[in-house]
Amino acid sequence: MIGIDIVDITRMTKAVERHGDRFLEKVFTAEEIKYMKGKRKIGETMAGHFAAKEAFIKAMGRGLPWKDMEVHHEEGRPYIMFRGKCYDNVSISHEHTYAVSVVNIPD
Repeated sequence: MIGIDIVDITRMTKAVERHGDRFLEKVFTAEEIKYMKGKRKIGETMAGHFAAKEAFIKAMGRGLPWKDMEVHHEEGRPYIMFRGKCYDNVSISHEHTYAVSVVNIPD
């Protein structure tokens, strides 16, 4: 199954401005927040992670708790950990305005 999602980076940045850490803590794990805060362009990283989680949900075909999914990176390649299982068919890309992610979960 394949899932794809696109996120407006400005929309994500404004959500953090409005709701602060409460928004981050609702959607992302402590490890993801630590990773994002270490990045120069936190808005792009945050939007990319959000898009990856949304794409994963779409690929799975059902609603899932946000924090059950965790986006990681190994040598620059993203992957998702979900309930102890690694899903590595993940792609995240972003440019000035949007972040997009595609997740492919083999049958």
